[in-house]
Amino acid sequence: MNNVQEAFTRLIEQSNLSLMIFTIGLLMCRIMPVLIFSPFLGGEVVPPEVRMGVGVTLSLVLFPSVADRMGALPTSALPYIALLLKEVFIGVSLAFIVNIIFDAARVAGTLVDTMAGSNNAQLYVPQLGQQVSLFSSLKVQLSVVLFLTLDGHHIVISALADSFAIVPLDSFPKFSKGTWAFFEVISRAFANLLAISLSLAAPQMLSAFLTDLAMGAVNRVAPNLQVFFIAMAIKPMVSVLIAALALHMLIGRFQSEFVHMLELLLRAVHLLA
Repeated sequence: MNNVQEAFTRLIEQSNLSLMIFTIGLLMCRIMPVLIFSPFLGGEVVPPEVRMGVGVTLSLVLFPSVADRMGALPTSALPYIALLLKEVFIGVSLAFIVNIIFDAARVAGTLVDTMAGSNNAQLYVPQLGQQVSLFSSLKVQLSVVLFLTLDGHHIVISALADSFAIVPLDSFPKFSKGTWAFFEVISRAFANLLAISLSLAAPQMLSAFLTDLAMGAVNRVAPNLQVFFIAMAIKPMVSVLIAALALHMLIGRFQSEFVHMLELLLRAVHLLA
């Protein structure tokens, strides 16, 4: 800890204040998208002041190591703006990959509630900053807890720090394996969203379908029975029961998807080189 403080103090003494401010500005342009869009870091529930403070803190922590590998920053406006846009692009790309699983959890919950007929009930999820259905809230909150339990946030922050070594602040991504290889990772992550959503919602969607099938058979046997209103009460209860029975399988699925997501994140970072 003392070595870090000494290195940081030495860098401040050796560099002028304007250079330090410009460097931290570039750092925050890459860090802040991950802090803003990632539910596991608080999302909308964290006040903007706190998120800004966390971004500044991470920037100050990374500043000594980043400054050692960095050349001279441009002094004119246009080149510096180009560097800012580059940092925002990298930050948003990494945040998009990280956020895929949580978006998939939200979509899976919406599919379940639509099949079960309970999508009229809405809850406010602070991490997403929006109203979502009941099972969407459950799956998003469960995914956030599991991600933090598995120390996934440590890997995300580590990958973010590694990206500054791969693509320094004063240079642009080289895409040594081709630009398409990087965008293929991004497009694959987006393409996996629906597949992940269906896999997370499959047990409850199947139970809702079988319940509808059973209610249809009952309606054929007893046409005078108000099957529609009975199904409205039965399907949500069946969905809750299946959710409890399939909880262990759901947790295992989340774990495997988190591993796959972190692998995609690390691959995307290295494809920037």
